[in-house]
Amino acid sequence: MPPKLNSSRVGPAISAGLIALGVLIILFAWRIPSRFKSIPYSIVVETGARSDSLFDLAKAALEEGNLGMAELIVEAGDTGSDDWDFLKERIALEGNDPMVVRWGEWDPFLDAALSDIPLDAYSGEPGLLGVVLSNACRDSLRRLLENSRDPLVGSLLETGSLTTYKRLFPVQSVSGKPLEATLISLGLLVQGDRLTSEFKRELRRKIADARASGDAGPLEDFYLDTLSLSRALNWGQFKALFENIKKLDTVGEIRYAFHRQPEAKPIIFVSSLAVDSPSELMDYLRLYGDEGVDSLKDVSAYGIDALRMLVREKLPLEKKRSLDNVSTLQSGLTNFSLQSPNASLFLKYALFFIGPLFLFWGTSRLGVSTRESNPPLLRATQRLFVSLASVIILIILSEPYLAGGSEPQGYSFRFSMPVLAQVDGETILVETEPTTSMDPATLLSISFFFILQVMVYLICLLKVRQIDKEEIDSLVKLKLMENEENLFDAGLYVGIAGTCISLVLQVLGLIEANLLAAYSSNLFGILCVAIVKIRMVRPYKNKLILASQERLAALGAKEALG
Repeated sequence: MPPKLNSSRVGPAISAGLIALGVLIILFAWRIPSRFKSIPYSIVVETGARSDSLFDLAKAALEEGNLGMAELIVEAGDTGSDDWDFLKERIALEGNDPMVVRWGEWDPFLDAALSDIPLDAYSGEPGLLGVVLSNACRDSLRRLLENSRDPLVGSLLETGSLTTYKRLFPVQSVSGKPLEATLISLGLLVQGDRLTSEFKRELRRKIADARASGDAGPLEDFYLDTLSLSRALNWGQFKALFENIKKLDTVGEIRYAFHRQPEAKPIIFVSSLAVDSPSELMDYLRLYGDEGVDSLKDVSAYGIDALRMLVREKLPLEKKRSLDNVSTLQSGLTNFSLQSPNASLFLKYALFFIGPLFLFWGTSRLGVSTRESNPPLLRATQRLFVSLASVIILIILSEPYLAGGSEPQGYSFRFSMPVLAQVDGETILVETEPTTSMDPATLLSISFFFILQVMVYLICLLKVRQIDKEEIDSLVKLKLMENEENLFDAGLYVGIAGTCISLVLQVLGLIEANLLAAYSSNLFGILCVAIVKIRMVRPYKNKLILASQERLAALGAKEALG
């Protein structure tokens, strides 16, 4: 006959097993690289590894003869490796023709108009503006465009005679060179069929409105933005950028981004080429501003698709961490999260719920000798309360951009440009910070405290129902209700604890200072206790007192006689 197991040893062993299982489940869930408020760094790296790199993009630009585009890509992605050094040597060898180096790319229209004009006749301004601003180049390019059969080219040149410009000057005036240079730059794009159909359609509408109303204001803003970009980029870069733009407003937004961070011009330029449309990139920078530019720099080293994913998801990037010695398990979890992002996020949060459930189940078994006997529904509700509170805490801790840190300051793309007194003068931008409503972290904190109080209310409700169902005398039930006063005050304890913990974390700088979220815990606690005691405990005690009035009267008479 097999020996009987000692229950005093089996019980703690089971409890320890449940605790260990809960901890393992939580640790496993923590390793799943899936977020809803940010993009894990490992996901970005895995995404970029499956696509072309910036090196491939620069190599392709060089093979197509666009030296200017290749130079900016090299400037954005150069890591100092031998491959990049070799590519820079190739760029230097390809740049034997100083005329093509100045243009950034050979172009048939530039060659037809400027082949007989020496370099020393060009303007001293940088970029494409230095080419189209000089008198000799401007006259030759204007004659070329005046013979164009494209009606949009003719419409562009005709806007130069409008007299309602406020910051530019008409072409026929003494100071009309900047406007004419801008019109010639745009005309070359149209003549070479370098613009998207959406962009040309909107440009035609702007020109028609300006000519019909005589108000050149909206068109002037676009011309000023184009003039600034023509100074920042050579022809090869200018052409490559405008080939992807679909909206006129995007030109001004790119101009603003270049002015906001001049040293980040290469990565902004490359990102504009990598995404489906530069307007998507500007939407991303509108949300994250300078932090977004830094994130673009970080992910650009991993590939084109990494840039696309960052811009497409419009989420902040998880802080950079070491990815050396990645285990097979971590690599598998990364691939799973990349292939099925919604399923991986659901699995992670489900395990965040199951893990604490086992953990606190095992913990509660250790104190079974001192614990009161509760019905299964009440025990299940208590475990649900603890697990739900734990899963919300784990979600907050696992989301670096959810509970802590301030909201990123995105670009507003609102600025005023003074009169362009000289071409090479820097313009002053007046930025307007965007306003936002209540942030998600505050909403989540308030929801968390509210759910805690709902669970406290359910536990109190189940305890009252447990006492009510007991087959005992009404006086005993009344005594049991009095014995549960501390439980009925639990909402106030939980509320005060939530407020104190929030304030301590705010003082320590672990979470963003937010008094609304902190004091909401105390408010919900007060409301919960008021509802429990006024709407539930007091009526039930009145019922018990009325049911026991004869016994109470008899006891009172007995005490009087005694």
